[in-house]
Amino acid sequence: MGRRYRRRSAASSIVFDTGYIGSRLPWWGALIFGLAAFILFYFMAPAWLESKLAAQESSRFYPMLEATFGRRIHWFEWVGIACGLVGLFFGVRNYLWSSQAGYKERGIVALLSKIFGRDLS
Repeated sequence: MGRRYRRRSAASSIVFDTGYIGSRLPWWGALIFGLAAFILFYFMAPAWLESKLAAQESSRFYPMLEATFGRRIHWFEWVGIACGLVGLFFGVRNYLWSSQAGYKERGIVALLSKIFGRDLS
């Protein structure tokens, strides 16, 4: 009997991979990685999308692009908050306990950070 693989969304993969990396790093590395992911996804990616949108301001398709880019900007901000929460959690966790987190713990942390990220965005 073959395994069944469930496809995850891009946001879910990013948050889960951030949890995997953060769980393997020392506490200060997890904090720095979470902060870097937060800055990248919350500030830099939306700024880049805004610049691309501003360059297309004279286009006939500007209203359609504005709606699409607006959704992507909100998505990037949510991913940034979730990755920052994952980094913060594993920074504190790795400071208090030196053992590495298991698969289930990483999954629960990723799920909770996605839920809390939706409330904070």
